[in-house]
Amino acid sequence: MRQTMYGVRGLTCGACLAELMERVRSMAGVRSVEVDLVDGGESRLVLTTSSTPQHRLVRAAVEEAGFSLSARPVPSDVSAEVER
Repeated sequence: MRQTMYGVRGLTCGACLAELMERVRSMAGVRSVEVDLVDGGESRLVLTTSSTPQHRLVRAAVEEAGFSLSARPVPSDVSAEVER
């Protein structure tokens, strides 16, 4: 499993959060989704996937939900391989 972190802008409430999570969960290979909501700022989106997610597909899912994705995955030790 692999975890990758992204920044997402535009989230302001629980309904926004639910919409984003529904869109991203439906992507192939996504095992889990976590979001730290920052109202009016950049929220942290963490995807646990079976392989490295394609940035364009993540961007498309986020934009379809009505939000914007940071240009690239956020550098972090969260992007390391996770043993399961």
